Amino acid sequence: MKKIRRTSSRQGSGSVAGDIIAILRSSLIAIIISLICFTIFAAIIKLADMQESIIPPVVQVVRTLSIAFGGMLAARASRKMGWLKGCITGILYIFLAFIISSLFGDFHIMGSLIFSDLLLGAVAGAVGGIIGVNI
Repeated sequence: MKKIRRTSSRQGSGSVAGDIIAILRSSLIAIIISLICFTIFAAIIKLADMQESIIPPVVQVVRTLSIAFGGMLAARASRKMGWLKGCITGILYIFLAFIISSLFGDFHIMGSLIFSDLLLGAVAGAVGGIIGVNI
């Protein structure tokens, strides 16, 4: 007798919506992690009376690690095409961070800077996604 495999008819449509939700959630978690780390770092700078020249490298490291972690979360949610979901998560993180910084700071766009930020977000997210799928 033949075995009949039952599949859900919503499997194809639900996976895209699930991927979008996972990417949005992962980007928001990465933003929250960055904000927490920046707050802690600001307190350390204030208490330790450090030089301001240390701020840009620390900001880049925090952003890169947050994006990679977000990409890892997005990839673990679906277990396939982690590099793509991580890349999209990283790009979305950069857009969300740009919007947040525009709301609370000066609104200015620097062409090469935003391009390098998008490239950083895409690469860090893709690496995080690759790691997330393989863990």
